[in-house]
This record gives sequence, structure tokens and C-alpha cells, in this order.
Amino acid sequence: MRVSFYATLRKIVGEKHVELPLPERCSLEEILEAVVAAYPDLREAILDESGGLDRYVHLFVDGRSSKFLPKQMATVVDGSQSIEFFPAVAGG
Repeated sequence: MRVSFYATLRKIVGEKHVELPLPERCSLEEILEAVVAAYPDLREAILDESGGLDRYVHLFVDGRSSKFLPKQMATVVDGSQSIEFFPAVAGG
């Protein structure tokens, strides 16, 4: 499954897009686990104290934040969707 990273997360991963060996249908929780397993340096940047997605990081599915999807991180995707991780960005 193709997963994209932006801003500071891209710097940690070293690439904008990566292919992860995931089942054709999997939940966003499973994607998050696979991302952290493949890129352990992301753990501190994207997970909260309980091991869930940090509130300052957005996981988008086809441009919609997982925080606003009906099943949130339990949402199942089939690999045809765009999966993207964005950290909170502030400017001034």
C-alpha cells in the first residue's frame, strides 16, 4: 500500500511516498502500526502516550482526516485510497 508523508515526517522517513506490505483491506490502525514498525524513528513524532495517533498528526484518507471519518482509526481501506500523514504545521 502506498503511504505519503509530509513536512517533518517526510524528513524522518527520507521519502515522500513509501510502499508498505499490507493486506489489500486493512484498517487505519493497522497502517499506523505498519508505519511505526517500518520507521521506528516516527514513533515519537506520530504517536501519543497511549500508542494512538497523536492529536497533532493527521492521517488523511482521500483528503479526509481520520478524525472526522465515522469509524476514525477503525476505518478499513482497500488500497485504492490516498493515505497521507501530515504533522501539525504552524506559521507566523
